[in-house]
Amino acid sequence: MAGALYPPPGLVAELDSSLSLLEVGGGRAPVEQQQPAPQQQPAPRRAGAENADLLPMVFLCAGCKRPVGDTQSWVTNDEEAGCILLRSAAASVSVDEERKLSKRPGECGCMIETLFCSGCSMTLGNIYRCTPKHLDYKRDLFCFNVDSLESYILGSSEKQALIDEEPLTLESRAVLEEVLQRADTVLKALETRLTAVESSMASLHNKV
Repeated sequence: MAGALYPPPGLVAELDSSLSLLEVGGGRAPVEQQQPAPQQQPAPRRAGAENADLLPMVFLCAGCKRPVGDTQSWVTNDEEAGCILLRSAAASVSVDEERKLSKRPGECGCMIETLFCSGCSMTLGNIYRCTPKHLDYKRDLFCFNVDSLESYILGSSEKQALIDEEPLTLESRAVLEEVLQRADTVLKALETRLTAVESSMASLHNKV
């Protein structure tokens, strides 16, 4: 059978041969039986995690790839201005509290604060503190320029770990326990012989 649960064919024979050469008396040392670890139940999925219109996404700084926000705080996007609006941002986003007048077309009278990445100092966008009526939807929100961001969709990874082993059964477990018992006996016999050899060497050294 395939898998790593059965010992190689020659392993048991080699252990038996070692035992006969060592001529170890007495029974085999018992081996504690290990209970299989309880299987963890998958965590319940949060209600509303799947959204057909907006997949869970993390936004990263295009310069240093630090996370700057995610769709949990999503408000809206402005395709004409090339930006997205979030209610909150990650700790890697810093705000220059010095307010400036926006020089972008159609934003006359807007007071903004600049957003930048605390890791690489890349400019990420603005916070609008004062706006005309038609831009009130941007006020006090984190407005990130899409050109300054990269994104990662959660769950988009397709690679999975390949498991080529068979599940643990009573039969395979019994075989493994027998092999472990024999190996333990061989090791103890070797330890006894090594101790005897060291004692003999020490006696010879004292006589010299």
